[in-house]
Amino acid sequence: MKKFMCMVLTVVLLVSLAGCSGRASAESVVEDAIQAFQSADVNAMRQYWGNTELTSSQDTTEDDAYAQQLLEQLASGLTYQITDSSEDPKAGTATVTVEFTNIDMSTVFSEWMGEIFSQALGYAFLPADQQPSEEELSNLSMEALREAVENHADDKVTNTVDIPLSLVENEWKIDTSDEVIDAMTGGMMTAFSSLDEAEGTSETPAEPVRTNPAILGDYTVEIQSATITQDYEGNPAVVIDYSWTNNSSETTSPLFSVTTAVFQDGVGLESALITDNSVYDSSMHMADVRPGTTIEVQEAFSLYNTTSPIEVEITEAFAWDDPAEIAYMTFTLA
Repeated sequence: MKKFMCMVLTVVLLVSLAGCSGRASAESVVEDAIQAFQSADVNAMRQYWGNTELTSSQDTTEDDAYAQQLLEQLASGLTYQITDSSEDPKAGTATVTVEFTNIDMSTVFSEWMGEIFSQALGYAFLPADQQPSEEELSNLSMEALREAVENHADDKVTNTVDIPLSLVENEWKIDTSDEVIDAMTGGMMTAFSSLDEAEGTSETPAEPVRTNPAILGDYTVEIQSATITQDYEGNPAVVIDYSWTNNSSETTSPLFSVTTAVFQDGVGLESALITDNSVYDSSMHMADVRPGTTIEVQEAFSLYNTTSPIEVEITEAFAWDDPAEIAYMTFTLA
């Protein structure tokens, strides 16, 4: 009987131990999840982290390729250390504390936004047929982001977070949060959130006021007149005159601070080349102007005809926020 009882106790003990060892620890689950990220395996990441900004599918094949490249760069820069772990199977909860070190995405985004601004400046004054398409702009933007990540591969940031887990069907499952993903990716979620706020995507922007004169950021513009003339080939053109005041603290020019658009019959007009200096002087448009100074500026546009009215709009250039005011005037040409 003693021998039989010993055998039974041994079997019970083995079954009990098997039951305990059959469930991976919360710490090992978190470690496997982090290593799935380090391997840039989207399918494995989705298994542990669920659908996140890092694992959701993109709109195009090109986007998928760039997203994978970005993921691989972030993954290759990640190191981590598990500093604490606790489990409460009865309550069905666990917490694993992890110290993540990765590329500082705040520095990456700072360089990226500067590069996008530079690109926008380069394309702003190209003719319409030379402007890049939406797809080309997207590819250029993603390429600039990839290069910024490479340039700042040695700029690291460390964040410590608690990763919560829940016991589901006798297995520990990570309760994914933006805070954890943000820490693991070096602040990427925070950087994207800041970009969204800068673009005004968090709320519906107010309709800008069309007025004259108008305050356009750090500049005041007043549209004054529109004069019909001819371009260098003898085709009809119009010269727009406006005053521009530099209210900023830096020396700059109208060229880099405001953008002028002219419409006729609802269609935008192209810039015109006028060689008659008695009619048109383009120099002040590009002149460097000290703070507090007001100058008179001229810009020229090709007309479709000399009878239809035109609309003139001047807005702040390269502004991330939606404008509060737009300088606006209509002119009857006939």
